[in-house]
Amino acid sequence: MTLPSIAVGGVVKSMIAVTVSLHPAAAHHGSRYTTVQPGNTLSSISQRVYGSSADWPALWWINRGSVPNPGRIRAGQRLRLSSWHPVSPWLTHAALTAIPAPRAVTALSAQPATAADVTSATPGSFESCVIQAESGGNAQAVNASSGAGGLYGFLPSTWQALGYSGLPENASASEQNAAFAKEYAQSGTSAWTSYDGC
Repeated sequence: MTLPSIAVGGVVKSMIAVTVSLHPAAAHHGSRYTTVQPGNTLSSISQRVYGSSADWPALWWINRGSVPNPGRIRAGQRLRLSSWHPVSPWLTHAALTAIPAPRAVTALSAQPATAADVTSATPGSFESCVIQAESGGNAQAVNASSGAGGLYGFLPSTWQALGYSGLPENASASEQNAAFAKEYAQSGTSAWTSYDGC
């Protein structure tokens, strides 16, 4: 009489084990990895892997230990991918807050500041190329035909979509640098590459 209950108990235990292993909370989230290629950004990787560039904050979040600044990833760096990639305000805020503020501007003269004064861009970097192509290092530059202004040639509509008021050419260089970092983290090089050849 106890023999059938042992068999049933074994079946029940097997069913419980199968049920537990299929439960989403208990399931091991399969981790995959990708290697950063030259020119990649978190948003371009998110577009390729998750199907939406807007998911870049989630990609940053699961890699925040090795990517402290979402605006800076290195070619050859290995990033973990996850099936968890929500778009949520708190996550986007956390990712944008992790982008460090640019160094302070030290040029106090009335002359337009040079790129060296207003940005920490490495010579030969994408950021340096954009500055040279868009403004030549003049933080107050304005393109008369398009209305784009400032170091990075932001259109007023893009500037406001990034959450800034006024016009980019009237903003401090540090605010323009922060806007560049924010746009770069969101859309990578796409805002400038086709226009500037960088």
